[in-house]
Amino acid sequence: MNPSLAKTTPLYQVCQQSGASFTEFAGWSMPLQFSGILQEVNAVRNQAGLFDVSHMGELLVTGSEATTFLNQMLTNDIAKARDGQVIYSPLCSADGGTIDDLLIYRLSAEEYLLVVNAVNIQAVLDFLRPQASGFKVELRDYSTLFALLALQGPAAPAILDTIFPENFSALKPFRFLKFTWQQHECMISRTGYTGEDGFELYTAPTLAEPLWLELTQAGKEHDLHPAGLGARDLLRLEAGLPLFGNELSAQISPIQAGLEKFIAWEKPDFSGRSALLQEKDDPTTPRRIGLVADRSAIPRPGTRVYWEDQAIGQITSGTFSPTLQKGIGMAIVSPVPPFGTQLSLSLRGRFYPAECVQLPFYKRKR
Repeated sequence: MNPSLAKTTPLYQVCQQSGASFTEFAGWSMPLQFSGILQEVNAVRNQAGLFDVSHMGELLVTGSEATTFLNQMLTNDIAKARDGQVIYSPLCSADGGTIDDLLIYRLSAEEYLLVVNAVNIQAVLDFLRPQASGFKVELRDYSTLFALLALQGPAAPAILDTIFPENFSALKPFRFLKFTWQQHECMISRTGYTGEDGFELYTAPTLAEPLWLELTQAGKEHDLHPAGLGARDLLRLEAGLPLFGNELSAQISPIQAGLEKFIAWEKPDFSGRSALLQEKDDPTTPRRIGLVADRSAIPRPGTRVYWEDQAIGQITSGTFSPTLQKGIGMAIVSPVPPFGTQLSLSLRGRFYPAECVQLPFYKRKR
């Protein structure tokens, strides 16, 4: 795509003024980095980082059969959710391939907000709309009505406490609530994509810039850094979180991506159930693993992985981890080696050692 044709978020101008360099992502011009990827990763791990993630999509599902409809579409059990709870779930086609992985916000039994990856907004709409015709539900694309800011890191609760009278520190993980700011209704959830404590704030596009500036000002004493997609990708990789297009795709199912705990097998039916069940019971099904290597052998996407001279798969995401000071990577492989197995990476015409490890690579202290 021509960069000049990319869409811009309501925070584009303030990010530009904050020194962001931009990259095209899913049709959007998004901040890649501000002060530098490593500095931003370090800030999120130790203090706080502020991200513009307004490119994400928001779809509203309403109606008397909203819960029934979503439970037949998504792999996770939506009926178990309570009001104010956020549920993570893949959405699969009939063959088990992943259409998207979403966050589902339960506003009530008859109203849900689905947060979808920017690259998949149209694919999710195209899949759900025909299916919705058989249910008493309405599906609307509300993506243009929201701006989304992610405040991530151990200092995030303290920063919020200096701005808002509400006690957001008491909000539990994967819970959300509505609040009023500058006479507008906003929403906050204790969610994120970095492996750290943090919050995501949904607001009207017109409030996005004032909220960014207020958070930035409040975050000065906590060494808050604005952060871009470069840091976000590195942080989620250290936390062992999958990325659509890398560890999930139309060809990579939630089973292969290691997301089986988000599949509610007890449900009698949902989209892709029989195909996923077949994969689950097949010992040859490829699976996602973690790999750790020396800094001389940084795993990169596409790098071939070998086990005892046999190619078993390739790296889907990989980089040098500044937090662990090691090369890390995730790969989809078959057969699946036990943790601790010594593997090899084919790089630059040579083989380099790597170890199969349990995900995540990094887990924050609680």
